[in-house]
Amino acid sequence: MRCGLPVLVALALAAPATAQTVTVDEGAFRVLVGGREVGMETFSIRQNGAGADAVVIAQGRVALPEAAEVVANVQFGGTVLRPVAYDVELRGSDARRIRAAIAGSRASARTVSSGGETMKEYLVSDGAVLLDEGVAHHYYFLARRAAGGATRVPVIIPRENRQVQATVAAAGEESVAIGGGSARGRKLTVTLTGGDTRSVWVDAEGRVLKVEIPAKGYVAIRTALP
Repeated sequence: MRCGLPVLVALALAAPATAQTVTVDEGAFRVLVGGREVGMETFSIRQNGAGADAVVIAQGRVALPEAAEVVANVQFGGTVLRPVAYDVELRGSDARRIRAAIAGSRASARTVSSGGETMKEYLVSDGAVLLDEGVAHHYYFLARRAAGGATRVPVIIPRENRQVQATVAAAGEESVAIGGGSARGRKLTVTLTGGDTRSVWVDAEGRVLKVEIPAKGYVAIRTALP
């Protein structure tokens, strides 16, 4: 009998307990829109195992009192940390939950909302990363690809259950003010096909310091140095 998608996702998001779990990054971002602070993003990125056996779980919550709350859980695996499964829940007026399992070159996604349930399958390219709208810590995985020299990166958009292309360009280094201190940040300019251009600052270990989307007036900046 074929397993249902919720079971596949639940299994995929369960990290193995046979190796030590290491925290890659964790913390919080202040979220500003139009220069006004509107909420907070908290997150953790943890890795279990290494190399081909590596499993990384990225968990985050974006709490925006005047808008939707987002809870995102994503699993990555293997040497290149390829997306394996994602579970994104939106709470608010547009409440819905999107769950997907990714195997080989195909993603199987299910979306449940007040309007019912839909299923969708779509292709996922080698080297793909995942970026959810308004979730800053996901750019860690894009920064890893850029550090390896990638300038064109396939990007999974989980709320739309589809893949697009992103152009990534290095834009030098800048000082980023964080929580009364500062850190040197490697700046990346990221443009999604059919989407807005955004700037991302990461430290020497690829940890996200700041994300800015000028067209939306959106800024996410760490509350403390990593």
